[in-house]
Amino acid sequence: MSAGLGSRGTGQAGQPAWWASLAVRTAALPLPSDDRWRYRQEFLAELYGMTPAEQLHHTAGVVSRVWTLRVALTEPERLRGKEAEMARTWRCRLRLHSWQRLHNPQGGWYYECVKCGTQQDRSSMGPPNTIGA
Repeated sequence: MSAGLGSRGTGQAGQPAWWASLAVRTAALPLPSDDRWRYRQEFLAELYGMTPAEQLHHTAGVVSRVWTLRVALTEPERLRGKEAEMARTWRCRLRLHSWQRLHNPQGGWYYECVKCGTQQDRSSMGPPNTIGA
């Protein structure tokens, strides 16, 4: 390789391509002004050392998720419900909980899923669903 040739366009890792750098800097524009510079620098830093194909993949990810990041920065409570739902196991999402019977401080009984913590007062109901227990 001659001294005048860089790694751009050769498929080798190195500095970010101009298009990837421009795309991630532009993607940071919708972010709140207090956080914009920090995320712009972070997005750019992540491009270093990537091949052009990796830069394309990373840039597409940044661009496609920047609005979700904006919501997370400006309205975190809006995402908490979705985050909690996605953290639950597939069995709990299908309401196939693994129930355990617990005693509360007031002297009564209740059921709680050992996987997700969902609680149910079944004082007037029959035995709990024990599928998978």
